[in-house]
Amino acid sequence: MKYRKLGSTGVDVGIISLGAEHLEYAPKDTVISVLSEALAYGVNYIDLFMASPSVRDYFGMALKNRRQRVMVAGHLGAAYKDGQYYRTRDKSISLEFFYDLLRRLQTDYIDVLMLHYVDEPAEFDIVFSLGGPLELAIQLQKEGKARYIGMSSHRVPPALKAVKSGHIEVLMYPVNPAFDTLPGDMSWIETKKDQWYQQPGTSTVKPGIERKELYHACAVHNVGIVAMKPYAAGRLFRPGNVSSIVLTPVQCLHYALSQPGVCTAVPGCKTSAEMQAAIAYLDATDEQKDYSAINANTLWQMQGSCMYCNHCLPCPVRIDIGATTRLADTAAYSKEDNITTQYEALAVKASECTHCEECMTRCPFGVDVIANMTRAVEIFGK
Repeated sequence: MKYRKLGSTGVDVGIISLGAEHLEYAPKDTVISVLSEALAYGVNYIDLFMASPSVRDYFGMALKNRRQRVMVAGHLGAAYKDGQYYRTRDKSISLEFFYDLLRRLQTDYIDVLMLHYVDEPAEFDIVFSLGGPLELAIQLQKEGKARYIGMSSHRVPPALKAVKSGHIEVLMYPVNPAFDTLPGDMSWIETKKDQWYQQPGTSTVKPGIERKELYHACAVHNVGIVAMKPYAAGRLFRPGNVSSIVLTPVQCLHYALSQPGVCTAVPGCKTSAEMQAAIAYLDATDEQKDYSAINANTLWQMQGSCMYCNHCLPCPVRIDIGATTRLADTAAYSKEDNITTQYEALAVKASECTHCEECMTRCPFGVDVIANMTRAVEIFGK
């Protein structure tokens, strides 16, 4: 493993880490095997934003007697009710699930306490205001229950404000060559001669400028970037993606780790094989790491593409939107026999969607969730 300092924390973290999102509903043996594979190669940073009890319990079991070897990032504001994740700014609920995380992990502290999923200016004001979640995080840090404070976000404006505020030491942010063709708020327009992107209330700007500004700001302020979604949910591996350019896990990881301020990448790995594919980066040649093929297409239009993150939840009828969309997308790209079987195993099918659009107001990527549910029904018949 190769290590980098995690911003101003001064802690050495492996450049390849583990994003646990896709392990949320995995069986215990899978969680333990993936984590063991990671630790065997020197992975020492895990992001565990999920609040569901089983995954927290399983990670607690997997980390028993080796907690000191790993930095764990937990999220303040990730909660769980009626079998579903949801986001909250309520301090009492946030505190309840923070202590739940400690108890289930069988630990008395979290290494990086993330202010969870702050994407909108109004949310930033709530989180960073007097008496808000930031104040709670600082209190937990003073009590020794959190070593460092971070924030997770998908958009530049709040992320940049947080970096410049001096209150966070770590920023969790999506970094991949697809997203970096988009501006900070991912709104876009198309001209007759070329494709450009525009932020509301500003002049037209070249794609990616705001994101590059954020990366540089993190480097200047010594805020360590934890690069999430380095594969853009696997879309960059598919021949049918909108750019027609296919990258490997190694190329995607090299891109993320090449950006200013990035200390580690947290690919989501749901199997030991996927963990090994990420670890392969460590022994990759310069030729294998080369991602210059992206220059063949100046803009990758990923806006509107589901990243399967489930930030759109909770669903009133309890559809697992991320899993449903993932299976529908997989069916479009793959002829695997077990896709329908996996869909049949879902507790609630896409046909139960009421078109309430609540999910679409929460999605950080502008996904037409209802269209995806309709597509799933067309593919799977219910």
